[in-house]
Amino acid sequence: MSEAVEIADTTYLGRAAVALMGVANVVATLWILGLMVLIVSDIAGRELFGHPIAGVPEMVKYSIVGIVFLQISHTHRAGQMIRSDGILGWVRAKRPAAGAALDLLAQVCGAAFAAMLAWTVWPKVLRAYARGEMEGIAGHFTMPLWPFLALIVLGSGLLAASFAMSAFDAAFNMRKRS
Repeated sequence: MSEAVEIADTTYLGRAAVALMGVANVVATLWILGLMVLIVSDIAGRELFGHPIAGVPEMVKYSIVGIVFLQISHTHRAGQMIRSDGILGWVRAKRPAAGAALDLLAQVCGAAFAAMLAWTVWPKVLRAYARGEMEGIAGHFTMPLWPFLALIVLGSGLLAASFAMSAFDAAFNMRKRS
């Protein structure tokens, strides 16, 4: 049996998508480092001066969502996404062609789910931006909500692209086997 080929990564669009996934991953990693500094500073301010940094819980709450969606496509493309391979492995061992078809189906379903998520959240981004929706306590700390919703759309779109590229690779490798 020949080794699987990642043909989608060899196209200009595929390379651009993978590069964007990598940039999003780096941004999220730097964001984590920034959050660590923010949290330690908040604790130090609270303990040493009796004055915490305003809005840290809100920033952390929404940052976690942003970080996850910025990193998820890179995680999938790198093959590090958590998935249950028990049935797929068994089917591949018994019937390799059926296993490849099942993998293709899983990748197509993943692309469809991620694309639907991006499509569903996009109107919420527009609404939050138009209305100036904020998170926090007025007069104490507020931050706009739309950038975090936009990160869900961006991350879901990149994840859909990653799943689509994997589906393309799976289809190419199925065709190559036959």
